[in-house]
Amino acid sequence: NLGEIMKIGCLGFGEVGSVFSNRLAEKGVAVLCHDPRVAEVSDAHPNITFVDFAAAVVDNDFVLSMVTTDIAENIAVKAARHLENGQFYVDLNSTAPAKKRAIAEIVEKSGAHFVEGAIMEAMAAAGANARILIGGASMSHAAEALAVQGLNCEAYREEVGAASLFKMLRSIFSKGVEAVLIETLLAAERGGVREDIWAEIQRTFQNTPFEKMAHGWVTSHASACKRRCDELVQVNGVVSDLGLTPQMCAAAAQVFKASVADGLNDAFDHPPAQMADVVEWLNKNRSVVA
Repeated sequence: NLGEIMKIGCLGFGEVGSVFSNRLAEKGVAVLCHDPRVAEVSDAHPNITFVDFAAAVVDNDFVLSMVTTDIAENIAVKAARHLENGQFYVDLNSTAPAKKRAIAEIVEKSGAHFVEGAIMEAMAAAGANARILIGGASMSHAAEALAVQGLNCEAYREEVGAASLFKMLRSIFSKGVEAVLIETLLAAERGGVREDIWAEIQRTFQNTPFEKMAHGWVTSHASACKRRCDELVQVNGVVSDLGLTPQMCAAAAQVFKASVADGLNDAFDHPPAQMADVVEWLNKNRSVVA
C-alpha cells in the first residue's frame, strides 16, 4: 500500500540529503539518516533519526543514496552487504550513465531493486520540489511510492543510465549558460559596463520568448556561422585586452569554426525552417576529432 508510512534510509546529509530527508520527515516518513557529520547536524533536525551506516540500510523500504559522485560506487558496495530482496536502492547522485549501470549491477546482486534517480533542477532554487527522473525496471512503483511521500518523482525510462544521460546532456546547456554568464559579467565588470550588460541580457529574455530566440539562433547558425565566427575572433581579442583569458567565448569560436570547416555555411544559403534540419545535418557531417 503506497499510502502506508514507510521507512526510508538516507545515505548522506549534504545539500540534497538534508532537503529531501526533511521533506520526507514532514510527510510522516520514518527517516533514518547516516552521515559522517552527524554530530554537527543532528541537533538541528529533531524529526530525523541519525544512525550508523548499517541501520540506514537494513529493513528500510527505500534507501536513498545522496553522496558525492566520487564515492557513490563505494557506498553502493558497502550498502549491498546489508540490502535484501524487496528493498529499493535509489541512486540520486549526479553520476555518468556508465557509473549508474555499474552501481545497478552491484545492488542487484544483493537481491534489492536498483532505481536510478536524476535530479533535474538546482536544489538552491527548487528545494524539495526539485523534479526527479526515475529509471530502472522498477521505476513506476518507485516513482509513485516516492511521490506519495512528498518527492517530485516521475518515471522516465527503464534503461538504467537513460535518466543520467538526459541530465548530463542537459548540463551542457545549464552549466554552459552559467559559465557564459560568469565570463560575460566578469568581462563587463572589467569594461565598466556590467550593469548595462546585465540589463540588456534581461531585456533580451523578457522581450522574446525563449523558444523563438533559440529557434532563431540554431536555424540561422546554418547560414551565418562563418560571419559569427569572424565576430567571435574579435570578441576574444576584446576580452584579452580587458586582461582576461577568453574561455567560453574561445570555446564558442571553436564550435563556429567547426561548422564552417564541415561545410555548414555552404550547405544552407538561408536559414532552414526547423532547428532539426541544422542538428541533423551537423550530426551527419560533423568531423570527428581524435
